[in-house]
Amino acid sequence: MPYDENENKRSYHMCDCCDRIIIGDREWAAHIKSKSHLHQLKKKRRLESNAVNARESQSISPDCDRELKEKGCPGQNDAELICST
Repeated sequence: MPYDENENKRSYHMCDCCDRIIIGDREWAAHIKSKSHLHQLKKKRRLESNAVNARESQSISPDCDRELKEKGCPGQNDAELICST
């Protein structure tokens, strides 16, 4: 990397994704492009999307269960419908 007089060699950067402290602008730029940082970033995004999908499925399932009880599931006879209400 070419030398830039405006870069700060003592700047302090915290990478929350990798849980590391990086000192220096040049080192920070190298860390952001590093294989380990990109891997951690991809892993974090995957975990977050899985958490969102899990929350969405949990919020949908009680409504579906209620609708099934109200309409009756295929295979339920009238006695089961009367007992379930």
